[in-house]
Amino acid sequence: MTRPYRLIIWGPGDMGGRALRTALESPDFEVVGVKVFNPNKHGRDIGELAGLPPVGTRATTSKAEILALEADCVVHTPTTPALVQGADADVLDLLESGKNVVSAASYHNPAMPTWLSESRSPLEVLRTVSQIRVTGSAFGSHLPRALSALKTLMRVVDSSPARFARPVLDRLAGPMVDLAVPRRASGERLQAACLRGGVSLHGTGLHPGLMVEQLLLRLAGLLNEVREVKFLEVGDLSQAPDGMWGGLASLGFGMPLSAVDSNHAIALMQHFYFDAVLANVAHTLFGVGADQVRVERHVYPVPARIRVRAGGSVIEPGSVGAIHMSYRGYIGDRLFMTNAECWHVGLGNAHLGPDHPRSLTGGHVITLDGSPARIEMRNELDDESYGGDWSAVTDISVKAMLDVIPELCAAPPGVAMPDLSPRFRLETA
Repeated sequence: MTRPYRLIIWGPGDMGGRALRTALESPDFEVVGVKVFNPNKHGRDIGELAGLPPVGTRATTSKAEILALEADCVVHTPTTPALVQGADADVLDLLESGKNVVSAASYHNPAMPTWLSESRSPLEVLRTVSQIRVTGSAFGSHLPRALSALKTLMRVVDSSPARFARPVLDRLAGPMVDLAVPRRASGERLQAACLRGGVSLHGTGLHPGLMVEQLLLRLAGLLNEVREVKFLEVGDLSQAPDGMWGGLASLGFGMPLSAVDSNHAIALMQHFYFDAVLANVAHTLFGVGADQVRVERHVYPVPARIRVRAGGSVIEPGSVGAIHMSYRGYIGDRLFMTNAECWHVGLGNAHLGPDHPRSLTGGHVITLDGSPARIEMRNELDDESYGGDWSAVTDISVKAMLDVIPELCAAPPGVAMPDLSPRFRLETA
């Protein structure tokens, strides 16, 4: 397979739009198709969608048209809520049509089951989703209605007489659960689709993708023994794209403190990302499979101290101004990793603990507890020079996806994972 690589961009929103523009401006790629979801974008020239001169290729809302195209790779950048609205079915079809897929939205470790995996029984999923709390409009009108129906179904299940055995209730609940919130495809099913299409699937981005799977795990190679690792990400979302997740209210910001807890939608959705991170670390450092990793989450809100207007949202003092999320990975009873996210809106609402970056703007802290040393690495933004430019986060993820395309297209069929094996080249100087 030679350059230029024929690409399809799936979902040109903030990240997908940046990927589209970058690919159009690069001699390494030829964009042959763009899948849009907004009817107003259907039929528009993809160059104009990216803010560039026309290139003669039209965007389409038709999945059938996209599947019929000849392409080397699909850059998959749907919204995160799409992951509970059947996005896996699209990826399975793309793979079986003979197209490699690189995604920033998921597939960082498809072997790791989550609360919505198809390996979970309908009743297990139903019990979880019946407790989800939704704020804002990130999930559209579909999810709140679906959750309302599923909560009613859960009450019926809980009140069912003993003569209705669990397998019977599972069969009755299954179709309703999968219609409302489709269960996620298993790693086995994604792997099978790759083999049928003769292609590969890979998930990457800033985090998950680079910060832990590349940087943290390479640092771990300096130690003879690793006992526990921690990754902390702190960020100010005041300059994030206003449409991300449907607005800050969908993340819980600006809501009463009582609206955000460990069952908020954002808390459940982050499992699709951070469970994969924990599984990758468990496999690389401790040699265990994803089925041996247990994940616990803890999410709590922090009240805003100052009033902040961010995009279309207003954060009032006393409402949710920061959210702290921790996802802890266990092998048996042993805690081996904590992935923590602390997001705030406005520098004056930063929630910084003693182990956080010493920056109101944000950054990352990597900690490895082992022998013969304890390693800590900090990445801290400069508060004085920070201009609130959120695009750097997007640009890094876009670069990670585009950079991996040549290797992904050349890889054997299957789900592709990060490789930390030493690589060497001959010196030609």
